[in-house]
Amino acid sequence: MKKLIVSVLLAMSVIGLASAKAVKRGGAGDLTPYLSETDCRAICKDIVGQVIKNPRVERFEDKNGRAPVVTIGKIKDETGEFFDTQIIANSLKTAVLNSGVLEFMANKDIRNEMRDEVIDQQNHAAEDQAKELDQEDAADYMLTGSVKLMVQNNGKKQERTYIVNIELTDLKTHRTVAMFEPSEETKDYLKKTAAIKSK
Repeated sequence: MKKLIVSVLLAMSVIGLASAKAVKRGGAGDLTPYLSETDCRAICKDIVGQVIKNPRVERFEDKNGRAPVVTIGKIKDETGEFFDTQIIANSLKTAVLNSGVLEFMANKDIRNEMRDEVIDQQNHAAEDQAKELDQEDAADYMLTGSVKLMVQNNGKKQERTYIVNIELTDLKTHRTVAMFEPSEETKDYLKKTAAIKSK
């Protein structure tokens, strides 16, 4: 009986070594070899903090007498592992709203849905309550970006580094205002270490 228990324990140990494990980094990162939602939140909060301090963005309110309005464009997945970039987009949106410095314009699909509602109100809502068409605010800047993945094998370990780049574009001139990447304080969230599965 003891031999059977020992054999089972040994088998479980081998299985454990073969599975992917991540080194906990950045102090609060999830124990996963992939970029997690927790990682994304920390990275995007950091990047939006950089956006706010950008000289062009800082001068916007002085020049226009109001806070700049930002919308989120396409975040490209270039990792090759079908990463859901909506996690990045949602994290950017949350960081923008929580900043208290930038205003956020709803995404294109939401704006289309709201336009349908306003059109419907023209036919069915009370005249003094129906919202008027063509009264929308407009975004001043768009945040777009990409997520890439760099993989390096080091003996029995695999090092995975996610590369996040965010670009801020002026929607009036279509000029790139600035480009951002995670600061040194949050780059650890992008580095993952996992054991290579045995064949």
